[in-house]
Amino acid sequence: MSHFSSTYLSTRLSTFINRLVNFERLVTLIDFDLDRIFLDVSEITGHDYQLDTTNTSRIETQLVNRALDDFQILIRSFSGSERRFFYFAIRWFELVNLKVLIRGKFSSIDNAEIHKRLVDLGSFADLPIKKLLETDDPYEMLRMLEITAYAGIVRQARRVYEEQGNDLFLLDATIDRSFFIDLYRRASFLNPADADHLAVVMGSLLDRINLLWLLRYRFSYGLSAAKSFYLLTAVGNKLNSVELMRLAKMDSIEEVIAALPNPYQKLLSKVETVSEMETVMEYHSLSVASDTLNSNSSLVSRIFSYILLREAEVRFLQAIIKGKQLGFDSNLIKQAVGAAI
Repeated sequence: MSHFSSTYLSTRLSTFINRLVNFERLVTLIDFDLDRIFLDVSEITGHDYQLDTTNTSRIETQLVNRALDDFQILIRSFSGSERRFFYFAIRWFELVNLKVLIRGKFSSIDNAEIHKRLVDLGSFADLPIKKLLETDDPYEMLRMLEITAYAGIVRQARRVYEEQGNDLFLLDATIDRSFFIDLYRRASFLNPADADHLAVVMGSLLDRINLLWLLRYRFSYGLSAAKSFYLLTAVGNKLNSVELMRLAKMDSIEEVIAALPNPYQKLLSKVETVSEMETVMEYHSLSVASDTLNSNSSLVSRIFSYILLREAEVRFLQAIIKGKQLGFDSNLIKQAVGAAI
């Protein structure tokens, strides 16, 4: 990348950083009505969001599309392995649609209802939505998905789904597992300096995902240590494959928490439920991303951190808006997004 491109990207990234809605501000929005929420978010982000009361998914699409537009600006100056890495990372947004499609078909939900739950990703979309919705049954959909860009992910998800008792949570988790393993592999093709810096934020992300999956597999689903370990990415920062196998053999959540390396042991020592642990781990991984974003780390690691933080911002805003539209109490919305812990 040229010095001009690097300087340009640093400048644009600084602009986007200033437009992020931080967690503390997001929490305060929960107590406002929708008009005030949109006013505040528009002032902070510079984006004009319009609420359509007849189509609640429209605002979700707007939030995602604005994020994708900003990502496009940041990654178009890259080429080669860096560009491929970023475009694959952005597929995280389409995994939501992939899961909605598969879940909808397996749950016999009407096609019109499935379509309402999908987010329009515009030019970033790889899935042939119309053809997938027209399939007669979920297995025909899976066969069609196996000739898309998500073929490898879908094959593994289908195998685990069939082997582990047709559980849709396991299917979702396997989709995520395959995605993150591939993302980790693609990061290995970056130049060593970028890969080293990226390992900090990606390692924290994978630690969070692996630990929460391990707890759910072992203690919510009662899977064996071997099966639980098999369903993890088994790569991370402090929780590598050896450490994860050791934790998988333990007999209780309390035993796992006590055996964790810091900072995870300290973070989780006073948290009681797995869902609360999930929230704590997510906010920790996002704090690592925030530290990386605001550091002198490489541009690749900083832009990846920005993608993680922006994705979390989008999810948080979507949850607040949906909760408000459904008339939920503010305290209930805070619990749903983990702001009450």
